[in-house]
Amino acid sequence: MSTFVIYARKSSESEDRQVLSIDSQIHELRAIAARERVHVTEVLTETKSAKAPGRPVFGDLMRRVNRGEVAGILSWKMDRLSRNPLDSGVILQAQADGKLRSIITSDGVKTGASNDRLMGTFELAFATKFIDDLRENTKRGLRERLARGWTTNVPPIGYMNDVVKKTIVTDPKRFTLVRGMWDLLLSGAKRPEQIRTIANDDWGLTTRKFKRMGGKPLGRTTVYSIFANPFYTGIIPLKDGRRLPGKHEPMITHEEFERAQRMLGRPGRHRPVHKEFAFTGLFKCGNCGATITAEEHFKPSGRRYVYYHCSRHRTTVEKCREPAIPESELVAQLSRQFGRLSIPAPVLEWLKRKTAQVLTTDSERQQTVRETLSEAVRSVEREQSNLLSLQLRDLVPVDVYASKSRELEARRQSLQDRLAGVDRNNDDLSRRLAELLEFSSGMRQLFTNGGGVQQRVILEAAGSNYVLKGRKVSFHLEKPLALVADAGACSNWGGIVDDLRTWALNTSEYFRVPDFVHEMTVAEPAASA
Repeated sequence: MSTFVIYARKSSESEDRQVLSIDSQIHELRAIAARERVHVTEVLTETKSAKAPGRPVFGDLMRRVNRGEVAGILSWKMDRLSRNPLDSGVILQAQADGKLRSIITSDGVKTGASNDRLMGTFELAFATKFIDDLRENTKRGLRERLARGWTTNVPPIGYMNDVVKKTIVTDPKRFTLVRGMWDLLLSGAKRPEQIRTIANDDWGLTTRKFKRMGGKPLGRTTVYSIFANPFYTGIIPLKDGRRLPGKHEPMITHEEFERAQRMLGRPGRHRPVHKEFAFTGLFKCGNCGATITAEEHFKPSGRRYVYYHCSRHRTTVEKCREPAIPESELVAQLSRQFGRLSIPAPVLEWLKRKTAQVLTTDSERQQTVRETLSEAVRSVEREQSNLLSLQLRDLVPVDVYASKSRELEARRQSLQDRLAGVDRNNDDLSRRLAELLEFSSGMRQLFTNGGGVQQRVILEAAGSNYVLKGRKVSFHLEKPLALVADAGACSNWGGIVDDLRTWALNTSEYFRVPDFVHEMTVAEPAASA
C-alpha cells in the first residue's frame, strides 16, 4: 500500500495572513484523501515560513521521500510545500526520479508525468515570485516609512505603534516614568543600577506586553540600552550608522543625551563602563597643560586606591614630572576650599529673609516699571498704525514713511526687550537666590559625603579651570559663589544680598543648583575633611 502523508504549514508572517489555519487545512485534506481514496498514515504540521530553506519538518519529510518511505504528499496548496527555489528543486527532482509519485492538493493531483510536473513547476514558481514581490514591496514600504519620519522597528519602551494611523505615539503608561529615569540620571543623584531598582520596585515599571514576550521588570541591559538610544531625542538610528529625523515626540533634548553619555563615560558606546573615576577630564596639569588621568591600585588586602596624575600627552614639551596625588587628598583639598563658602546658620536665615524683603520691594517697583513700559509700547504701536493710515492715503511720501517706520519699529523692539527683561528678572528670583545661598552653605558637606558622580556634578557647577600643580588644587569659582566667598572672607554679609541681586539682574542665565541636591541629606563632614 502506498504511504501518504498530510503536510500542513502556516507562517505567522505577513505572507500567510489569508491562508487557512493548520487545523482547517488538515480537515480539508482529510476530506480530499477520502474523495481520492488514499490512506493517510501520518499528519505533519509546521509553523515556519517557507521563503527560505531550513524547515526541519519539511526537510525530514523529503529525506523520507528519497528513501522510499513516503509515496505521496497531501498539501492544501503547492505554496504550502515551498516558496523558495531550493525546496522547489528538491520536490521537482523527487518527482522526476519517481520517488514522489503524487502530490494531492485542493487544485488537483500532480503526478510524476511530464505535464503534471510542468504545472507543478509553474505553481511553485508563482509561489516564489509572490515572496520576491512581497519582499520588494516590504522594502519599499519600509523606505517610505523612514522617509516620513517613522521607525520601522518596534519603538523602545516609552513609545508604542499606533496601528490605525501607522505612526509612533507616546505610551501613556510608561512615557512619564522613562522620562523620570532620564531625570534621575541627569541629576547625578543615581547610577543606572540604582535607577533600575527604583523603576522596578518603587514605580512598578515593566516592559510592554506582547503575545509571546514582555510584561517583565527592566533588566540591566534594558536600562543601559535606554540611556544609549538616541531615539529618545527624536531621531531614528539605523544599523548602518545613519541617523534620520523622526516625527515622534522627543523625550529628551540632544544636549541632555550627550550630557548623559558624558556622565556615563561612554560617548558613542552602548555598554556600561566598569572603571569609573570621578574627576578624569576635569583637571589640567599645571606644569604642561595636559589632562589629568587616573589609575587604580589594589593592596594585598583588597583595598582600592585611586591616584590622579598627568597624562603626559603633550609631545611639544619635555616629559612632565608632575607627581601623582591620591584621590583622598584631592577630595580633602577641594573640601577645605569649599569651606570658604560656608555660611553660619543664623546668618543664612537672616540672608534669606533679607533677600525676600529686597525682592518684594523690587517686585513692587517692577510692577510700576512694567505698566509704564507696556503703555509706552502701546503708544508706539498707535503711532505705527497712524503712520500706515497716512501712507495708504498718500499723505506721507514713501521715503519719509520708510524712515519713520524704521525708527518706530526700533523703538518698539527696544521697549519690548526691556519689558521682557523686567518679567524675566522678577520670575522666580527669590527662590533661586535662596537655593543658591543654601547650596553654598552646605556645599562642603555635600561634596565630602557625596559619591563620585555627585562630586563631579558639584565641581562642574561650582567652578572652572581646575588645575593640579605640585599636588595642589586651584580653580576659578563661578561668579555668584565667588561673591559669597568674598563676603565670608571679610564677614561682609550685609552687602552680599545687594551683590547677588545686582549679579542676577545683569546676567542672562541664573546659576543652576544641581538637581540631586534636593534629594540628598546633608550630613556632618568626615573628620578627615
